[in-house]
Amino acid sequence: MEHSSISRSTTIRINELIYYIYFLCLFGSRAVGLYDGQKLYNAFLVLGAGFFVIKICTTRHILAEYIGSFALLFIAGLTYIFSGEKGLLIYFTMMLGMKGIAKEKVIRTGLYVLGISYFILYFLSVTGLITELNHMNKRSGYGFLMRHSLGYPYPNTAHTTFLILVILFFYLYKSDSTIKLIKASVIAMLLNLYIYVYTVSLTGLISVTIYLLVNFYLQKRTGRSKIENVLILLLFPAVVIFSIAGPLLAKGDIFSFMNKLLHKRYEYALYFLTNEKVTPFGSYFKAPPTNWYMLDNSFLYLFLQLGVISFIAVCIIYILWIKNLIDEDQRPELAVMITFCFIGMSDPFLFNLSYKNITFIFIGSWLFSEFAKKSDNLPKLLRKDFILLPIGEKELTFNTGSLAKIKSVTSKTFIKTGKSFIAYTVIFAAALFIGYAAYTGTHTEPKILYVDSKIADPYFSHSNIEMTMQDVNTALAEGNLVEGYDEEDPTMYVFKKKAPHMEYIRSALTCGVFSGLILVLLISIIGAFRKV
Repeated sequence: MEHSSISRSTTIRINELIYYIYFLCLFGSRAVGLYDGQKLYNAFLVLGAGFFVIKICTTRHILAEYIGSFALLFIAGLTYIFSGEKGLLIYFTMMLGMKGIAKEKVIRTGLYVLGISYFILYFLSVTGLITELNHMNKRSGYGFLMRHSLGYPYPNTAHTTFLILVILFFYLYKSDSTIKLIKASVIAMLLNLYIYVYTVSLTGLISVTIYLLVNFYLQKRTGRSKIENVLILLLFPAVVIFSIAGPLLAKGDIFSFMNKLLHKRYEYALYFLTNEKVTPFGSYFKAPPTNWYMLDNSFLYLFLQLGVISFIAVCIIYILWIKNLIDEDQRPELAVMITFCFIGMSDPFLFNLSYKNITFIFIGSWLFSEFAKKSDNLPKLLRKDFILLPIGEKELTFNTGSLAKIKSVTSKTFIKTGKSFIAYTVIFAAALFIGYAAYTGTHTEPKILYVDSKIADPYFSHSNIEMTMQDVNTALAEGNLVEGYDEEDPTMYVFKKKAPHMEYIRSALTCGVFSGLILVLLISIIGAFRKV
């Protein structure tokens, strides 16, 4: 009876609970698709900042930790004042709030929040229950198609958010055999391809692929050589140098090749490098020629937009942390770090307001462990510990009986599915094929896709017409597609053939995927409940 009581309750320190609330405010708000500029998101930022301050006040620190934390927050604060960029400041709060917090628990919290949020936004988006922020794009070898954001601010954001979801899962996934890791990686790769069908984000597709390959290699590689460790250690500084010096040094055909490979990112990077000043704490940029001029490189963004002092501080922290990862053979963290080095060259999320750079969770955990190890070597004054609000060290106990039962059923469902992987794969594939065939057999393929100005941007020279609401109803009655119509801006851009065809394929594929998922889950859940 005593064992049952313990298993159905959990104890947590108040300051630990406060960090989770802080994390939920900032990570959770991004997970549900909120973004900078929205009043609700700004409210969560303020709320999160408040809980961070409370977390610091309710946690015991030595004086050296207070001084170090204040110095980093001071640098990030000056960066915000001079550049208007809040990203580094909130990442430092993620890192500095980690004193006394188990990183695995934070990752598990993130996995639950993002896993639920991502699926709900995906479901609401593909069923048309919410309006997406979609964009038309012309892809070489195909033509025009519409990129879906799946409830997030931009298609690339949707896919890089999926990358974080995959990382959170595999960080906690403990496979006791190569076959199990291969199965999980294959499923993740198939999901990656499916998300790509909607987002058409090459950056997202490649980054998830890189992570799965690197994670598999590191997990199964026993005894890395010194050369491998040196290459891993040099990767971060090499990528940083390449990001900053590359656009300036590359000339002629080499520049053209790199610019094409990185979808004009070299061209945009060179523009900012030659038109903006290098400053200690960053600066506000001048208005670029068009909205398409963006700093999509995290490391160049850190150097140019956030300033040299912030750049040096972050680089020193990263290099020391990476060295520790190699020395301690922290393979899950190394897989994340290596992946982020590559994706950082084509996406700014490592240091902007996205709050997706979970390496700061690991860095925070490492940073305070280093303080603990070396505190004995510090002067007595710097070793003195303080806590402003001692109530933070008290513990709270919560009854988790219902959650335990849900977790038990969920775990048994996944275990049962995993043990019968081949059987469930066959069931899923059969249901997918039937669902796909049922959709194509009952729905006529649309001939035209009409989109508004926001979705069509920047293809304003494309064929367009002005439509009334009656025209919209007629188009829909004919089986065509209308996206984003607004009577105040009746201009609609007309895309035929491949663009509407892709929407038809997406809908049919999703019908098949839903059919497969529902059937597999029903069979698994029924089997799990029978064993409860």
